[in-house]
Amino acid sequence: MTREADVMVHDFTLVYALDSGMGSQEDVLRRLANSACADVTVGWGRPEHVGLAFSREAIERDAAVRLAVAQVAQALPGAALVRVDTA
Repeated sequence: MTREADVMVHDFTLVYALDSGMGSQEDVLRRLANSACADVTVGWGRPEHVGLAFSREAIERDAAVRLAVAQVAQALPGAALVRVDTA
């Protein structure tokens, strides 16, 4: 049984290289907004890369990261995970 006291907020950033067929920044934002990633903060840095900052509740950070990676894979097929930055 999971107790609410065991749940913590985990902050992390997923950095992705975007496929050239992904479309414009607006297209990427629209895909994220219409997915389970609507809570993400998006940062644009290097060309064809995007940083996705999450603040997710979970018992373990790894579980929160795995879920976010799976959700991004559905929202942005073809995007390649470059790195995970944890706070």
